Amino acid sequence: MTEPADWHAVSGDIRRAVHAVAKDGAEYSARLLYRSARSLMRRLGIHTPAELYEVLRQVFWNSDEHVSFGDHLSVGFGESSRQRQVRAFVAEHPCEPKSVLAMEYERAYGFSAGIAAIWIDLFADSEDVSVLEWLGIETEEVGNDASPEGVQGRAETTDSNTGLASAVEEFCARELTGDICDARLVRSRFAYEFPAATGAAIDIDRLFAAAGFFEDRDLLFRVGKTPGEHFARLIGSRSSFTRGDSGFEDAVWRHPAFRHALQLARDDHRIMLYEPNSYISFSRLHDVLGVRMSDIESYAVSVSAVVPEGVPFTIVSLRAGTTSTQALDAIELPDSFYEGLLDASGLFSSCILAGVRVFAVGLEGRMSANWLVGWLVSRHEGVGRDALQRLLRDELGVSCPTANLVTAIHNSGVFHDDVEDVYYSSMDTWKKEVRNELAK
Repeated sequence: MTEPADWHAVSGDIRRAVHAVAKDGAEYSARLLYRSARSLMRRLGIHTPAELYEVLRQVFWNSDEHVSFGDHLSVGFGESSRQRQVRAFVAEHPCEPKSVLAMEYERAYGFSAGIAAIWIDLFADSEDVSVLEWLGIETEEVGNDASPEGVQGRAETTDSNTGLASAVEEFCARELTGDICDARLVRSRFAYEFPAATGAAIDIDRLFAAAGFFEDRDLLFRVGKTPGEHFARLIGSRSSFTRGDSGFEDAVWRHPAFRHALQLARDDHRIMLYEPNSYISFSRLHDVLGVRMSDIESYAVSVSAVVPEGVPFTIVSLRAGTTSTQALDAIELPDSFYEGLLDASGLFSSCILAGVRVFAVGLEGRMSANWLVGWLVSRHEGVGRDALQRLLRDELGVSCPTANLVTAIHNSGVFHDDVEDVYYSSMDTWKKEVRNELAK
């Protein structure tokens, strides 16, 4: 992500992108704000909604635009009220079932359908909702003693129950989101937030059931569907995903029903593997964008036909330097998708420098960052270190930190002219250059 010091220079672009979507008096998730301007955000070095949330906190810090920040990556504009917003949304869709409402709320404001369903349950009615009653958690009966001590006791109990209800509401809204949750993680957080003295009256299993979840193999699933159905829906809801992404953590990946659903989706050609533990929906490539399987299978071959043999390239330089009409070139997918297709084809040698995969055709064995630096120096004899950094950035789209570059230079075997502080591909090349200079 771009350094924080740079945000003031692009804050105008970010503000315009956000205000193009956000309305005054409304609360949105940074997920929606990120999706609405994905290309701009990537260009600015913002790669996730969570990163955008932190950037917005800096951009709007100490401003007079009345922007507030809350849980679930919430960004509120003007005099926003979550309760009022949910009630108004439900009133605008009077005949919709709750599950449909929750998904529509997610599309409108970016919050997950799971958390939206909880908010709809809590806020949709105009009357106040008892969270303890909603969760099915019993509270201690209080007698009808009219003495001052009895009145005070009832008041203290009421305050205690109200505080517990508020804490339980906040916990459920934060932890029991979506249709699938990590049960072990939820339990550990519950034990931390509700110590024995406070949480003894709350049966965590009953809380799960009251909130509409059942447990299976360390995961919580929303009641109404089997684990396999939940996983099939999860896989179908994402255009691309990788192990470790939100919703695809290790606990999910280990569940046998998930692995079965994943295999079924692959067998049915609904998703395709493009690098280890990374998948993309074929429906996005085919149905939505018109890409055929033949386009995918021929991508690496078409690239090998347009790049010069022995010349390094990256997806960034390939995109900037060719006029290919290959169907995949028009799709906004992560660079790792295209890198995976090239790497899996076996037609290219490759190496990774500063997190970017660099390819070349016609080299025996695999490339290395050291070879890449040596190749650049041989093309630009007498180049300085700063100029070498610029060449990597301008020609290949690789922003290489100085420390990484110094290491690669040292291991590449190039010759360093410590007088001029420049590099040559070899000592013989340097001697030849010196003789030419002396002969002038």
